[in-house]
Amino acid sequence: SNSVQSGIQHTPHSEKTMTIKKLKLTEIRLDGNTQPRSRVYDETVSKYHEELTEGSHFPPVEVFFDGKHYWLADGFHRYFADKKAGSPGIKCTIIDGTLRDAILHSFGANHDHGLRRTAADKRKAVMAMLADIEWQEWSDREIARQCQVSHPFVSAIRKEIGADKTQTT
Repeated sequence: SNSVQSGIQHTPHSEKTMTIKKLKLTEIRLDGNTQPRSRVYDETVSKYHEELTEGSHFPPVEVFFDGKHYWLADGFHRYFADKKAGSPGIKCTIIDGTLRDAILHSFGANHDHGLRRTAADKRKAVMAMLADIEWQEWSDREIARQCQVSHPFVSAIRKEIGADKTQTT
């Protein structure tokens, strides 16, 4: 069986199949380390909940489907607002991919929508990539692009944690 290997492959986003459909909140997994923020902000969940009850519509949350599980990669505050509203389901953009794909995607989530990321959120994403045996080999520019931060930000964190990489570029 190649199921052990499947989590290691990374398929570019553009080659993935995406569909939009409503999933039950209970079908969506939150326990895969795909929450890129340093924490979930209760005040944001409350604000989104209030907007939902007033009839506002939010864009679909993004989940990755590995053939068995739906992993939430973007939209934690929206998910919890729907849960608070007692909603049975939530509209999702479903992307075919592994849990690892979902984690990688989550690092750049919210750079252009939703609650703005804090410095701690950006730092958490970069630190997670630098702690990963495969992703730490990426250049500072590649990590910066994935996390939607500047490459000097990545370089500074890499230097600070002593994960200096010999850059030939």
